Amino acid sequence: MTVPASRALPAVVLALVLAVAGMPAHAQAFDGEWIASYTSGGGHAREADVRIAGRAGTWALRPRPGKDKKDPCVGRPFPLMLGQGGAGAVVLRVEASATVSGCDDRTLTLQAQDATTLAGEFSNGTAVTLTRR
Repeated sequence: MTVPASRALPAVVLALVLAVAGMPAHAQAFDGEWIASYTSGGGHAREADVRIAGRAGTWALRPRPGKDKKDPCVGRPFPLMLGQGGAGAVVLRVEASATVSGCDDRTLTLQAQDATTLAGEFSNGTAVTLTRR
């Protein structure tokens, strides 16, 4: 059965409104560009460029000076998905293995500290801070 064009538009608009209403209101609060800072398991200070728009974004690990030149997991933007973490927390899932086989996926749980800072940890317990650019 075909829906007449005059009826299809209101149905599409209603579906769009319901989809947006289902999106967590706090998701837009995280939109923008961030710098993630943490200490790796080897004790090295690391940074990543993070971009968030709605419920998606990218994560790109910055190379260390004089190192990481041949590492395919460094300097490349990987897809990032944003989800709810409960009690005002947000969960970021970096899906690196979807882009480059052998690169590790990461999951971060973060809480807003103020308008320019998110703080939390990776799933392995490593502390991480995101600072808005």
